[in-house]
Amino acid sequence: MKAQTRLISLLTLLALLASSSAQVFSQAEQKVEMGTFYVCLVVKNPRAPAEHSSEAGQVMRAHLKHLESLVANGKAVVVGPFPDGGRILGIVVMGVQSADEARTLEEADPLVKTGLASVEVLKWWAAKGVMKPPATPFDLSLLTTYYFGLIRRGPKWTADRTPEVEKLQADHMANINALAKAGKLVIAGPFENAGENAGVFVFKAGTIDEAKALADSDPAVKAGRLVVDVHPWLVLKGSLP
Repeated sequence: MKAQTRLISLLTLLALLASSSAQVFSQAEQKVEMGTFYVCLVVKNPRAPAEHSSEAGQVMRAHLKHLESLVANGKAVVVGPFPDGGRILGIVVMGVQSADEARTLEEADPLVKTGLASVEVLKWWAAKGVMKPPATPFDLSLLTTYYFGLIRRGPKWTADRTPEVEKLQADHMANINALAKAGKLVIAGPFENAGENAGVFVFKAGTIDEAKALADSDPAVKAGRLVVDVHPWLVLKGSLP
């Protein structure tokens, strides 16, 4: 119940941040137990030279060792690939002091150093204590699937606080609260100063179709105020509820 309360409070902050109110942000921040994390998007480089299988295998093994060291050193709290073959290869969530530190750590990843990928770093607010480095060793046989929803401003997004927008936000929050109580939404939170990128939903669902349906059930998505891109996310068991 405490975790649900934190999630619901944090999602209230997400709705408020979507209206671009810095004053409200500072007030809401005092009411929730939350922390700063950095979501590092590992993005495929479409202009990267083709790699021979043996070379690609060496880079991938070095990449996995890099991720393992980030988890072991307490720098990364959740890591994992997107297996759907899109532009985002995977996500590393860092619990470090700054975006510069997160970027430096990720630029040391062999995938980035060899030019096969680049990294985008987004400052993220999320509830403390929900994401945990797994107690088990870094074992890829222990991966489990969640669904990562990257929330963006939609074509109908506006910073205006009209009665219609206020009503839509209330409906948006009611839907979010229902998903949290049902155990389908395990963690979420807003990005800070990330342009069109608004925040994150992480769903616990049986299939990607179910996860997309959960995202599409949001009234703000139906109205075109927000857009959610949903990806399967393989993470180590125990990293998320």
